[in-house]
Amino acid sequence: MSRSSLAGAAALLAAPLLVIVAALITTTFSDDAADQVTAFNAHHGAMVAGSVLQGVSIVLLIAGVAWLAVALAPRARGLAIAGGVLAVLGSLPVVYDDGVHAAVAGVASGLGAAQATATIDHILSSTGVKTVEPFALLGDLGLALLGIAAARAGAPRWTAAAIAIGAFGEGAGFATGTKPLVIVAFALLFVALAAVVRRLVAPASAAAEAAHLESQVA
Repeated sequence: MSRSSLAGAAALLAAPLLVIVAALITTTFSDDAADQVTAFNAHHGAMVAGSVLQGVSIVLLIAGVAWLAVALAPRARGLAIAGGVLAVLGSLPVVYDDGVHAAVAGVASGLGAAQATATIDHILSSTGVKTVEPFALLGDLGLALLGIAAARAGAPRWTAAAIAIGAFGEGAGFATGTKPLVIVAFALLFVALAAVVRRLVAPASAAAEAAHLESQVA
């Protein structure tokens, strides 16, 4: 298996783990401005660390999803391409949202509580934020399609359902600010994606081993 493939598989599996860690250390997922200010003032380090980890995780997810789509394309081309494109496009609003929350952290730290609350409320209720948020559903749909593609490519059938449930579950968890749901959903995604990666990596490893043995015999 090539280094690029190993890097893609590693990125795909690292992404949900980082989100789980971020969720565990982040004190609130609420979009309420007052809750955000209170959390950043009381647990500034944890909130900033959680935001950074989420930012890193989405970059890894984009890389991992791109690898997965390419790896599945020879056996389920249509679903793999559609799933990959939608998953990447749906990740872009998340990148935007991470940037917004980075700005929120700065506002919460640099202003008084009342002024910070008013400013953050204005940011979070802005047209830009409200417009891009629904497009994150494309990412969930893309992951679900990649799960179906993986099952058609030979991964265990349960992985398709698990990836879809995990994808839409984490979306619902973030939308409602429900930390346990986010953690459970990403844990389910990790388990299912690990099974898919194992299925994709095993034939490549076997082929490499066979080629190595043939070279020794020759």
